[in-house]
Amino acid sequence: MSPDPNSINVWEAFLDPQNDFSLPDFAAVTPETLLTAVHAAADFARTEVAGIVADETDPTFFNTTVRFETASVPMTRIASVVSAVESNHLRPELTDAVAEVWETLSATRTEILLDVDLFHRIEQVPAADLNPEDKRQQELTVELFVRSGARLGAEERDQMATIAAELTSLSTSFSRALQQDTRELAVHLGEAESLAGMNEDQIAAAANRAAERGVDGYLLTLNNFTQQLVLESLDTAQTRRHVLNNSMARGSRGGDGDTRTQVADTTALRALQASLLGYPSYSSYAIDNQTAGNPDAAADIVSSLINPANAQLDAELARVKERYGLEEVAAEDVKHFLAKYRADEFGIDPDEVAKYFEFDTVLTEGVFRAATGLYGITFAPREGVTGWHEDVRAYEVTDVNERALGLVLIDPYARDTKRGGAWMDQLVPASRLTGLLPVVTLSLNLSKPGPGRPTLLNPTELTTVFHEFGHVLHGLFANSTYPSTAGTAVPRDYVEFPSQLNEMWRFHPQVLPHFAKHVDTGEPMPAELVDALIASERFGQGFDTIEYLAAAMLDLSWHSLEAGEHITDVLSFESEVLAAAGFSPLVPPRYRTTYFGHIFASGYAAGYYSYLYSEVIAAWVSEWFEAQGGLNREAGTAFREAILAPGHSIDPMSAIERFFGTRPDVAPLLRRRGLAEPVKEPVPDPSPDDPEIDDPVDDESDAPAADVPKQHRNHAKVEAELREHGIEPQIRLFGDATPTAASAAEKLGIEVGAIANSLIFSSDGAAVLIMTSGAHRVDTDHVAAQLGIASLDRADKDLVREATGQVIGGVAPCGHPEPIPTYVDVALREHPVLWAAAGTPNSMMPLTYEQLLTITHGREITVADAHA
Repeated sequence: MSPDPNSINVWEAFLDPQNDFSLPDFAAVTPETLLTAVHAAADFARTEVAGIVADETDPTFFNTTVRFETASVPMTRIASVVSAVESNHLRPELTDAVAEVWETLSATRTEILLDVDLFHRIEQVPAADLNPEDKRQQELTVELFVRSGARLGAEERDQMATIAAELTSLSTSFSRALQQDTRELAVHLGEAESLAGMNEDQIAAAANRAAERGVDGYLLTLNNFTQQLVLESLDTAQTRRHVLNNSMARGSRGGDGDTRTQVADTTALRALQASLLGYPSYSSYAIDNQTAGNPDAAADIVSSLINPANAQLDAELARVKERYGLEEVAAEDVKHFLAKYRADEFGIDPDEVAKYFEFDTVLTEGVFRAATGLYGITFAPREGVTGWHEDVRAYEVTDVNERALGLVLIDPYARDTKRGGAWMDQLVPASRLTGLLPVVTLSLNLSKPGPGRPTLLNPTELTTVFHEFGHVLHGLFANSTYPSTAGTAVPRDYVEFPSQLNEMWRFHPQVLPHFAKHVDTGEPMPAELVDALIASERFGQGFDTIEYLAAAMLDLSWHSLEAGEHITDVLSFESEVLAAAGFSPLVPPRYRTTYFGHIFASGYAAGYYSYLYSEVIAAWVSEWFEAQGGLNREAGTAFREAILAPGHSIDPMSAIERFFGTRPDVAPLLRRRGLAEPVKEPVPDPSPDDPEIDDPVDDESDAPAADVPKQHRNHAKVEAELREHGIEPQIRLFGDATPTAASAAEKLGIEVGAIANSLIFSSDGAAVLIMTSGAHRVDTDHVAAQLGIASLDRADKDLVREATGQVIGGVAPCGHPEPIPTYVDVALREHPVLWAAAGTPNSMMPLTYEQLLTITHGREITVADAHA
């Protein structure tokens, strides 16, 4: 077996042996130690790979796949150290060494993943008798090699290696150029009058930044986004125009800070890379193993929100124009007047609101308290830990069993050596293979106040803190055997779900009163101000959604290029894409192409849509938590164990569906963003061919038509089949959906165990229907053993629709185009009356256990091992 990857000399320069955590000693990071460490890690990996290939015994999961995983650990650890240094505090003397580290890691990784002898041995590993986690690890390892090009011919593999090296170099070059141009385009103002509208602390911070750079006056540095937060405050239109113009010019002015060449070359190379692997575009390749599954699904969710978001934006701008007597609103004025309207309409003084959000109090009495309430974990400052900068704070996290859970390093303040934005990272991923506890980082870019001044947050920054801490929790709760699937190592369009979910606690009545206290008086935020703040959150959602959708559409468009396309006129391509999709120049994308670091330097290529895709899940699950009573420890513990802890050691969406009994829908997201609900599928006009469809509801009803539950054609099919079996239909319709067994049981006032869930699974591509009690989760391995089949997997949405012809979230036990093999949970017979969906998410129908067996021709089974 391989040696312990934690013991090799790669760590001699970086580890503090006095510390309980495997924490790098950042004081020891120099160009020499970085290069020594990365070459030691690369040599270790190559030696291990050579040992795997030379092994003359039959390949097994442990002597091949696990040994390969172990071989990768030192390189992954070095990558985490370098990433922390590069993104948080890149000192000039480290720049060249950091670039060489990335080139070495990329070349070594590519060399290993294109090693056909290694791949052949891994592919020969028997998987039939492996436990579920090991079997998944085996499958993911094979997939990793295939997606890297291990099955290609020798010439194509050489081409893939060349492309990988060039892409690494381009990514580093893009990042460096963007950082330089962002610094150079900071807005330098000589007169205080130009800053009218900014508060005293903001003006002092601008003066401090100018002094740090050795210039007179004031300096407004740029954050990552197109829209700068300071635009909300600035009263002078000329200054607003200066700020927005500088922000939008990044990467497109010529010189060393121009990124257009990197964009053109990167997108062309990615298209070629995808083509070599058999994909029509890079987006097809990148999304193939994500939750969305294909670019069309990703584009559909982006496109579906453009019209409602545009309508919301038009309404917002109309209210602004009317209130302030404006004929037109320029691009640099939109954010300012939206903020002004919120302040005037809802009675919110941004400076006064910030006084209730002092950073330390938000952190300890808000973020930490919410995590303690929901999951039982506690936080305490850890002394004696040195980070990459003096601003870094360390907190030790203790689990409910009073054992150490992990360490969190928080770096709150902006600096010239730090990239923009906010992020979490896994400095040390936890896993049973390495035996290491997690060390996770949280980086922000708050303005550092003057001596003795508090750090006050605006509502956007408050949201950011809660958001990033959702990632932190995901990393802390990691409970996987293998580091490559631990914590946040999940699909890109799923990883944002836990962070977006954690945002729900920032204004929650069980959390906010503990931290929203006036920094000077200690008085709690008045209830009327809380209500106004929450109400104001929805105003401006049209604007926020449109700028996000524009960036997501740009990303998908750049990565839809085919091999051979090389777009050199970057800005013209951008304009054409946005115009064709219906975006107005009044709201520029959240990131223009030339400073879109997410997709050209941070791993989000063809994945920026993922924020929206993840938010669908987050909005849905937040409503589930509310239904459980908010900070419910039992619900939090179950959620942690089933959803957060496994990481990628199980399929994330399968875990969601197993835990909640269904797949989330988009309606909660639209409610969360204050956008219009989607138009429900229309009921066909009654005709002689559809005699069972009821007449439309009386138009003179007092209730709004949109709120009246309507008969759906699926209900007619279900009713017809019930009548064929001598059962009188009693379909009950609701005004809103009941997507989970718990919500259905609450709506009906019954025990959740009496809900008969219709769950579609796949056996070798064929649909299988499992009718299970709402109180149970299906153990697919246990059921597969009863059925005598190799495996049982949760069906994707296409198979569900094809097999049932019904609406996902409302699948009935009957009324399908063709009979589906059905198996019924024997636990359901304990209830004299069962309730099952009737073809749509807002319909239920009562059945006896015997009637359920009759209409499904179902075979009785147990869905879980009672002795497990």
